[in-house]
Amino acid sequence: MKYNRMTGHRIKDENVGGKITWVHSILKQSSNPKLRLPDRWELTQCLFGEHLLKQYPFKNVAIVESEKTAVICSSFWPEYVWLATGGKSQLNNRLQVLKGRKIVAFPDVDGYKEWKEKLYQLRELDIMVSDILEKNATAEDRNNNVDIADLLIRQYRKEHIAITPVEEKKDPMKNPVFLKMKEYVKLGNEEEIALLIDDLDLEMVGYKRLNN
Repeated sequence: MKYNRMTGHRIKDENVGGKITWVHSILKQSSNPKLRLPDRWELTQCLFGEHLLKQYPFKNVAIVESEKTAVICSSFWPEYVWLATGGKSQLNNRLQVLKGRKIVAFPDVDGYKEWKEKLYQLRELDIMVSDILEKNATAEDRNNNVDIADLLIRQYRKEHIAITPVEEKKDPMKNPVFLKMKEYVKLGNEEEIALLIDDLDLEMVGYKRLNN
């Protein structure tokens, strides 16, 4: 899938080629017989990220629509296994793999009612539909069809980026503590020691020569 690197949203312009590329479509046309899939091969989709269920058997599960949203949210709330359906209407039998897990669904702002109605019918699953977007989305958010990742990114920027000044990158070799140490001690690995002093914010309070 192609994404706009400035907005983070998918490119859906019909004039842009290669918006979506399927690996199996390419392999069916491969000239390499070892890679080529037979024409009768059919795609069977699973939930995006489903392989993580075996890796994290005791984590609760969070479901979103977009694969991109699942990836972004996993960095904010790593206590969940983040899965994606691949679309608002893709709530189907693929969810049966989640039996026995506690699940939270985060639909996009325009999908809350639809997901709530569909998931309510899946009585065999322990699933809750979050209303965080439904309660907090502005009119502009609804026009832009935001998802939970948009909300988390906006909150992060508000709390961190907006109030954190951009610091000029400092040279560890010019650290005053390192320069002071060089006056008293002959150093062999100057760059490594300078980095260590800078990373750990060390102070020099004195020195004592050790005899062998």
